[in-house]
Amino acid sequence: MSDDEQSRLGEFSARLESEDPDVVSGALDDYQSAQADTRWGVDNPYWPLDNEVRFAARDLLARPSSDRSHASALTVLWHLAEEEDADLIADALEGAADAEVRDVALRAAGTALAESDEPNRRLLALITARALDEGLDVQDRKDAMHVLGELDLPEADDLIVRLSASSEPELQVYAAVFLATPLRLRVHRDRVRRLVESWPEDAGWEAKHVREALEGFHSTYWNDAELDDPVLRAAHDELRFPPGDDACLRAFSTLLCSENPVAVGIALDHYESWQGLRRVLADEERAEAYLPEVLARAREVLRRPMSPAEVSALNMIGAQHTEPGDADLLLDVFTRTDSDEVRNKAIWTAYGVLDEAEVKDERLVAALGDLIFDPSVGFYLTKETAIRVLADSLGADADGILVRALREGEPKVQAHASYYLVRTGGLDRHRAIMEEVAESWGDRPPQRPWGEDPIELIFGKPHSVHWEGHRLADPDLYRAHKRLRAPTVDASYHQALRTLLESGDEAAVGIALDHWSSPEGAVKRGGEKAREPERALVLDRIGEALRQPPSSADLSRVHGSEAKHLSALSALDVVAAQEPALLAEVVGAAASDLVREGALDAVEAVFRDAEDADPRLVEALGNVACDGSVPLDARVRAVEVLDESPGTNSVAALVQATRCPEVEVQAAAAWGLMWDEVIEDHRPLLAELCASWPVTDDAPWQVTRVREMLDAAGK
Repeated sequence: MSDDEQSRLGEFSARLESEDPDVVSGALDDYQSAQADTRWGVDNPYWPLDNEVRFAARDLLARPSSDRSHASALTVLWHLAEEEDADLIADALEGAADAEVRDVALRAAGTALAESDEPNRRLLALITARALDEGLDVQDRKDAMHVLGELDLPEADDLIVRLSASSEPELQVYAAVFLATPLRLRVHRDRVRRLVESWPEDAGWEAKHVREALEGFHSTYWNDAELDDPVLRAAHDELRFPPGDDACLRAFSTLLCSENPVAVGIALDHYESWQGLRRVLADEERAEAYLPEVLARAREVLRRPMSPAEVSALNMIGAQHTEPGDADLLLDVFTRTDSDEVRNKAIWTAYGVLDEAEVKDERLVAALGDLIFDPSVGFYLTKETAIRVLADSLGADADGILVRALREGEPKVQAHASYYLVRTGGLDRHRAIMEEVAESWGDRPPQRPWGEDPIELIFGKPHSVHWEGHRLADPDLYRAHKRLRAPTVDASYHQALRTLLESGDEAAVGIALDHWSSPEGAVKRGGEKAREPERALVLDRIGEALRQPPSSADLSRVHGSEAKHLSALSALDVVAAQEPALLAEVVGAAASDLVREGALDAVEAVFRDAEDADPRLVEALGNVACDGSVPLDARVRAVEVLDESPGTNSVAALVQATRCPEVEVQAAAAWGLMWDEVIEDHRPLLAELCASWPVTDDAPWQVTRVREMLDAAGK
């Protein structure tokens, strides 16, 4: 254990031992928060102190403390309670006046009862009483039932049966959910069926779950098949709803050993599926003893063959249970089957054979390759899976087939072959052919394997921020764009950037600005220094773009006519603090409302990090605030940015704005003058404004605040 971990645990332990209940509660809350994070696969860093945490929770519950401290202690015991905690939890449950405390007390009660060899009678009685109390809210009664429904106790079964007869429909359905578990259905199947028959069709999702439980698990691949043989049909029924483990296993063996391929397939499905054999057994470990027999039967199905059962046999063997000798079985399956579903399962089984073998079976590799190029074979179940299995099991040794897939395969096959070639490092080995194929797709890939764009994987990211999907028609500009997407920065990178910036093509310039400004562009490839060589040229293009009308709407699939201005504004954000003159120019000469809004946001960001406001920015904001041709909301926004400026440079501009005829601008400017340093210098002006402003509910909020502050300052 590191020194930092020891220090953290020591500090946490000291908090647990505090005499202050609030300090202990805080520590328990921290434990619970860390425990909640374990669902993401991380350890609780406080687990070495579980015993101390448990003792602290017990001590806190024994004190006449607040609801908060009891809730914290019970929440911890929800995870850590032991049999001996039952009476303490019962005390808390019995005396709880707060709904949160009752809720966590019930959860903790469930843990304590589950950990007990003999259930605590008092705690059982309290929970049972809550579940049966018709004076309680239905949800409270369901919460109590849930605690007992999770336990394997006769008392729990009795309570659930009793509540299944409730006249309250919601309670009745919820009780049926617990009766519909596989082991309880052994006893209560008839009762549950009668309940279901009494419910309306729209009784809710819980009722739907109960109906599905009554249907039982039929099979994975044979749901539409009915067994004609009465012995096999009875065995199937008994397998789905066994009266006991012995009967269940006898029924399973009857189906598995029969000569009926559908019956064998059903048995294999029941063994393989989590919904099948193990779920209905009280002792699911008994199923493990049958694994050798099940696998032998599955291989027998493939050898004979019992064609209807092949898919179940392959699914049973899968990639997990393969043996080297399975290669011959799989080759036979590939030769004779015309089912994509069977092929798919055979391909996954082949993965197990190939992945485990030091020397790959070339016959199996060739068979998978043939499937990729067979025009009669489906893509999604077969070709896609074959490409994945070859790439994952062979790595770079799959290059031959995958490169052939690029040259000869349909576009979907090309996309998946490209994806897996990139994953195995094939881009460095086969860049020319991969780029050629990607260019043939245009601006949209035919498929996105696992959500990835293979065009971006080949050429690099980003395409751009605001021009995504646009392909530059000029060959020189297209080559320059492609160079920007490569992962390195050298002289050719800067030449490509200048080519786009100097092109006069608004999309090319926008793409270049995106690469220059985006953290995923130049900076990711070469750090901040990668921006410097083109900085002056970028500044010129920013100014030009933001003085010009919007771009053609058809150039950007997502951003339409705003793309050019958005690219320039993004670049402006990068340089705004160092280029106040450019920023001031954009504020004063904005080509659109979007540009003005973006420029004002940039000024606000600059002010936030500055000690004093640049006079050029203050002047530009003041001009916008007082310009009657500018939309009113933009003028008010300019005043609000002036208000947030550092130092006192903005005072004169705010005073000027108070002389505007619009009350909204006046009020915003007056609010900007309400500082201790300047309010007294402008009291007469502010008082005059207050007297002229309307006294109505729809007046700007600053009107009320300025009046209140003036009155307070004058007293």
